Amino acid sequence: MRRISHKWIIFFAIFAILPVPWLGANAKDKELVLETDFTYNDSGKRDPFWSLLGGRGVIMNYDKDILLSDMVVEGVMAEPTGESVAIINGSIVKLGDKVGLFVVKDIKPNAVILEKGQETFTLKLKKEE
Repeated sequence: MRRISHKWIIFFAIFAILPVPWLGANAKDKELVLETDFTYNDSGKRDPFWSLLGGRGVIMNYDKDILLSDMVVEGVMAEPTGESVAIINGSIVKLGDKVGLFVVKDIKPNAVILEKGQETFTLKLKKEE
């Protein structure tokens, strides 16, 4: 039978009595950490920690309102079944989706009908040059 060296016994004894920092944290220390959580003040600008790309790889727009003059219909796939989609400013939209404060009400083969409040707007498909 093999004997354990006295060096190993001393080694394990030292580590057994050393304080372990993650075990010594008490509830008061945890409360202090929670009270000092950092909150980012965006000052009306986009939070730099938000992703620039959406789930489909589309560039996200975090602005609350987009001007109608800034919107461009880049493509339309009109389906007679009502499952039409359009591409507005690089984002794929379908009926009921929001673009800024506008709601997509209808998608036609050459235009997208948007509604904002009680007003209705028509965005025509951008022509190839």
